[in-house]
Amino acid sequence: MPTQFDNSTDHYVDPLRLRIIKKARRNEPQGTMISVSNIKRVVSVFILRPNENNPTIKWDVAVFRRCSTMPTFPNHWAGISGSIEDDDDSPLEAAAREVSEETNLYEYELTMKGDDNSNHPSRRLLLQSYMKAGLYLDINKSTTKGAFGGRVIRVYPFALTLEDSGCNNVIEMRGTEHDAMKFVSIDEFLRLAPCVPELQRAFHHATAGAYLKLPEDIRTWENDRVNGASYLARKAIELAVGAPHLSTYSQFEENNLCNSHPNTMAKSIAILRPSMVPIVNVMNEFDKRTLESLETSEIGTIQIDLLKALDLEVEECINLAVETIIKDYESWHSTASSNIFVIGTFSRSSTLVSILKRVLQSMQNAFTDTSIRVVCSQSTPGDEGELMANDIPGATCLSDKQFEEHIRE
Repeated sequence: MPTQFDNSTDHYVDPLRLRIIKKARRNEPQGTMISVSNIKRVVSVFILRPNENNPTIKWDVAVFRRCSTMPTFPNHWAGISGSIEDDDDSPLEAAAREVSEETNLYEYELTMKGDDNSNHPSRRLLLQSYMKAGLYLDINKSTTKGAFGGRVIRVYPFALTLEDSGCNNVIEMRGTEHDAMKFVSIDEFLRLAPCVPELQRAFHHATAGAYLKLPEDIRTWENDRVNGASYLARKAIELAVGAPHLSTYSQFEENNLCNSHPNTMAKSIAILRPSMVPIVNVMNEFDKRTLESLETSEIGTIQIDLLKALDLEVEECINLAVETIIKDYESWHSTASSNIFVIGTFSRSSTLVSILKRVLQSMQNAFTDTSIRVVCSQSTPGDEGELMANDIPGATCLSDKQFEEHIRE
């Protein structure tokens, strides 16, 4: 049975846009501007299952060999992949469609649940809920060997994790794209050849860097589930400064057969927290500027510039949020029968703390006839709400269930 993931962050949405980056495709992290007409958008799904035969190997990954008749990369190993079609609402929907077209996995899973209606639309929706999205990656034309007219290939990677190790005996290939399938260990996968360009790199993106060899301080940063995006972006800059040109894809250095090039530390940091757009944006910019710089001494200047730009955008975000909340209050106050105005939050960040503190200060001074209250959802399992309530004078923390009931009231 697949492990269910929350895909609420599959589409990247963030109020904190870094001015230093050019605008790119809507709701995606920003990087080098590429014309949409020069991009071929595809998905790549990596199916993982538990390895119960070897206690030192936690997961195996499924690989599929492309048929000799395929127009691109024939006889190469790949994940489940395919183009994002015009009628696909999102990369996630395209990924679920490709899995349903190229394997019987969704039929097998839902048969286990007792659903015998193979045409029911809920099948793909359920399959989507089992997929975890990684940060997309662009593969340039020098690596793609002229495929798709020499366009840049933008890969949206997904991991679909199975709980049943016996799935290998029931999963069947469908369609005409592949002529062989097998499960291999992660170690074997990272040395697999021949494979489609950047297959291992896409896997690292799909699994959010879980199999990268990274310094302990970066893993500690990755596991910080208390602080918000702006704080973590500042810390990411500090970590990247420590080793900006260090390659972390040691596996790729050992095996260059798949045209997989080593990444910088900044790129590796970005894929660890793909849903936090400020982190992705600032790491992309850091990487771009350090690679353009020929002088190591300029790294300090780049760090200062990026921190200043980040601070400026945070300040603008705070001002805009305060203005919006006060306007909402004024609209509410004109018709309200109550004198209690409640502000609720279910997350914690230093930016949000600054916003709420300024709101409380401004409104308590300007609107003396109203009681302003801040209520924080506990936000289990991390319990960030308790910490948030401690950050805001007079704030209270409710359980997630109580918070939801309070909102409905």
